[in-house]
Amino acid sequence: MEWRAVMTDIAYFENVDQAFLGRREGAALDENWIDLLLSRPSQELAGNVRTRWGLLRVGNVWMPTTVNDTEYDNSYVCSPYAGCVLYPRSEIDKLDGWLLSHSLRLLVSGMDLPLRMAQINRIVFVNNWLLSTNLYHDLSPEFIPETTRTLVDRYPSHAIAFRSLNVVTNRALLVQLERAGYLLAPSRQVYFFDGASGEYLQKWNNRVDAKHRAVSDYEIVSNENFDSTDAPRMEELYRKLYIEKYSVHNPQYTAEMLDEMRRREILSLWGLRGPSGRLDGIVGSFVRANVMTVPIVGYDTSLSKKLGLYRLLMAIVLGEAANRKVLLNLSSGAAGFKRLRGGIPSLEYTAVYCKHLARSRRIAWRGLAWLLENVGAPILKKYQL
Repeated sequence: MEWRAVMTDIAYFENVDQAFLGRREGAALDENWIDLLLSRPSQELAGNVRTRWGLLRVGNVWMPTTVNDTEYDNSYVCSPYAGCVLYPRSEIDKLDGWLLSHSLRLLVSGMDLPLRMAQINRIVFVNNWLLSTNLYHDLSPEFIPETTRTLVDRYPSHAIAFRSLNVVTNRALLVQLERAGYLLAPSRQVYFFDGASGEYLQKWNNRVDAKHRAVSDYEIVSNENFDSTDAPRMEELYRKLYIEKYSVHNPQYTAEMLDEMRRREILSLWGLRGPSGRLDGIVGSFVRANVMTVPIVGYDTSLSKKLGLYRLLMAIVLGEAANRKVLLNLSSGAAGFKRLRGGIPSLEYTAVYCKHLARSRRIAWRGLAWLLENVGAPILKKYQL
């Protein structure tokens, strides 16, 4: 891979309204996206996200940072506490086996108070777009040491972290982060599909899904077929799947944010419209550095499973990745479904720098990283989560 050259010109801005000048018609995707994030309080974009914004500039690349202190009821996209305590609590009951679920429940409960005492949520996340999966630019990882020094100088009482890292797309970055003194803590298992070859489309399940898509009564619509009147239904469909079925600790995107992402063409959106014109499914993707991810998926879970709404949405995404010949990071969840369709699992990591923090907080972070590596990761792999 050829890395984009990194200038020594690295700067951090806390007064982001003055720092960022990308607010113009025809702005690039990143500029439009950052403009949206800065344009209103975070809770107007995702109801359970409270954060302060900063901007990191590396050469001509801008990356948003989120800055938090406590906010223990935050979504996991800004809160390690939610990711390590609140979210697992909502997932434990889904595991098979009383002994395993009971043991994990005790472990998670035992982590609660120590993590709060260690101020685990006093943290700065770099390149945080408020998505379950943050994609990275093709920047040389050599920018890490100077970036770390810059952020530590500005936030001496905060941990510095990067989410959504894996060895498939971020191997060199992980190596550089570890060399710079970051702890690597496994967070979940994500699934990849190689759209460049498209071989996964020959899997039996994918062929069946393609036939189902061909005979379905649903019309597949894309960006230009939506308007603002669809926004409340998009929020409802996303909420039915990600919030009501999965976890309230997922980011609770508002109709306003979903409509802005559509209007600004930040996401490529597809929907399933029934014969009555009602929208019953929605999926949204974006691509960076030849990698696609799908942060928005929703469908009407109250309708019959025979309609195969999730299968239809995933068939759209898998086909689009093959058409664009990009690597698809289909995130976590529905692991069995993704494996049957050719998904290749890979552990995802959060890298955390804490060397500048008080000794008690360093011990807490190291202990947490050890637990996630030696207890969490084996469970993810064994149970194919």
